[in-house]
Amino acid sequence: MILGNTKKKYICGIVGFPLKKPRSIEIWSRFFKRKKISSEMNKYEVPPREIVRFIKFMKTDDRFLATAISMPYKITLFNVVQRLDPYAKRAKSINLILKKKNKLIGFNTDIFGAIQSIKKDLPKFKNIIIIGMGGTGKALFNYLYSKYKNKKYHLISKSYSKKKNRVKIYRKLSTKLLSQKNLIINCTPLGSNLRKKFENSSPIQKNFFSYIKRGSSIFDIIYSPKNTLLSKLSRKFKLKYKNGIKMNTLQAERALDIVFSK
Repeated sequence: MILGNTKKKYICGIVGFPLKKPRSIEIWSRFFKRKKISSEMNKYEVPPREIVRFIKFMKTDDRFLATAISMPYKITLFNVVQRLDPYAKRAKSINLILKKKNKLIGFNTDIFGAIQSIKKDLPKFKNIIIIGMGGTGKALFNYLYSKYKNKKYHLISKSYSKKKNRVKIYRKLSTKLLSQKNLIINCTPLGSNLRKKFENSSPIQKNFFSYIKRGSSIFDIIYSPKNTLLSKLSRKFKLKYKNGIKMNTLQAERALDIVFSK
């Protein structure tokens, strides 16, 4: 982990562990070049034992401006910032830190991007199924549950156990659950190229697709690769499907607007 070795005016980056090929590096670097901004965009692959050092770097280096945040630090760094934007408050996690007047401010542009991606679908559904309650799944559920109080939430998770009104928790997906009209949100890494074992996998079993009620919609946060097994099966069974490319692009653009708006 290299911190602060630059002649540039600003230091920006993305922090996480592990980090494979974050799109933020390319998007932010392209923006710097186009806008002629004197800033680096660094990949900070910080193991847990070094996160305290990274927090100190953010607070004390005068050139530090902002960092995008990947897993597993979206909640860890939530507890470090002094202020939160409305998306981060509801989501109870952050994916962006901006330093302004020596204060660290937390934002959640992931949730902004996700909500923008599904905002036209949300009024159509009373039932929302969220598959996977990892970092993004929890954040998206927290936001939706707080914001949309007229909906019922069905969470598919082997570990999440918090009991709430309007919420049912299942250890696995069932054909009975799929037989009602749902907005289905995949927040698992299944289908992504993050690991070999995820590729050619789907969060919904192939033999379950024929049970999905017509009029249901699937939102998949996976953006790489573009054509996952879930997307192929959705097309085969003529189900409405959208992947996470728009979400990912919108969150990066939103982050740049926040950091470099005057």
